[in-house]
Amino acid sequence: MEPIVIGLIGVVVFALMLVSGMRIAYATALTGFVGLWVLRGYKPAAGFAGLLPHAELTHYSLLVVPMFILMGFFAFHAGITSDLYNTARAWFGHLSGGLAIATVFGSAGFAAACGSSIASTAVMGRVALPELKRFGYDDKVAAGAVAAGGTMASMIPPSVLMVLYGFIADESIGALLLAGFLPGLLEAVSYSLMLWLRFKVNPGLGRPLTGLTWRHRFQSLKGTWGVLVLVGVVMGSIYTGFSTPTEAAGLGAVGAFFLALARRMKWVDFKNAFLETGKTTAMIFAIIVGVLIFVRFLAFTGMPGAVAEVLVALPVNRYVIMVGILLLYIALGMFLDAIGIMLLTVPIVLPAVLALGFHPIVFGVLLVRVIETGLITPPVGLNVYVLRGVAPHMSMGDIFKGCGWFVLTDVVNLAILLAFPQIILFIPQSMNLGG
Repeated sequence: MEPIVIGLIGVVVFALMLVSGMRIAYATALTGFVGLWVLRGYKPAAGFAGLLPHAELTHYSLLVVPMFILMGFFAFHAGITSDLYNTARAWFGHLSGGLAIATVFGSAGFAAACGSSIASTAVMGRVALPELKRFGYDDKVAAGAVAAGGTMASMIPPSVLMVLYGFIADESIGALLLAGFLPGLLEAVSYSLMLWLRFKVNPGLGRPLTGLTWRHRFQSLKGTWGVLVLVGVVMGSIYTGFSTPTEAAGLGAVGAFFLALARRMKWVDFKNAFLETGKTTAMIFAIIVGVLIFVRFLAFTGMPGAVAEVLVALPVNRYVIMVGILLLYIALGMFLDAIGIMLLTVPIVLPAVLALGFHPIVFGVLLVRVIETGLITPPVGLNVYVLRGVAPHMSMGDIFKGCGWFVLTDVVNLAILLAFPQIILFIPQSMNLGG
């Protein structure tokens, strides 16, 4: 049997395992191991499965993952979410759709200290939804603002997905983290503009706040100094070359710890921060191990090269092919975990993307952007399910409907980034990291 046929059978078997409910870490590891056994024999397969985890997971660059996760938990216990939301509320609340816009910018601010879309959605849902309901905002609009706002944590640095993409693609993690800043800002601004226009057309969606003074606005800024310093230290040290991304993540975790300590973090919160960091890191690393074995199996089948040859040979413009790839990722995001999608597909798709002449950093940002969109699209939009847990009075259908306008805005953003890749490359190239 031809190796590529074995590879296709392996992909089908893997898909069936996922549909049956098996966790992605186990499904990939088992399929990859059996596939290597068929192709190379038992001893080589056992050797690969035994050595790969240690060889890959001991990379220094991967230390950035638990450090950024720990930073996010400490930032949460420091209570910066409420401060950021109150500041955004003071500055934008008077606009049409002001509280929804404040939710978007509050989410963007928390994203700069968190890096997890799911965590951002859960935390912002608890903070913003009661306030939106108190001022009579439409439930669907409120849910969409929280769920879509949470996705920015995957784009705005620090981003665990950017780190993992850099690890897989062998690209500068520092450049990728910085490359997400302007697209993340574009996302926040475009969401806010869309909301402002919707509320101008239909003021009945929610009333603006009144009585906000300039004194109140400037007083609200004092609650944001901590996160501004934290983000400035992390991203500034990477941009200036003072520290590596891993060292910057360590600085961020220490800074967030002292910030939480200043807010009188309790011992139980301190313990839970480390416990949750350990659980999350173990889950991510388990997925990495399984996918590494599976991808090694696919490499022996020749599938990545075959996919690249087929895509490059298509008699259409390269942008048409890229749009097709991105649409495929949006579809995958409806069913699979974001980390699993990235680890599984990038080794197969990236050779074709490079052969088509696209910059790997541009593709990385576009990839994270479409994976974000998958978090708020049915049937398995994880952010929507998380928000449903926070707000059980809302139906899944209403939350998904509320996300619809944000998905359309995401499509516009994708088109802008694809047409003007310099938005992505501007900051990395300014420090000679973007190629």
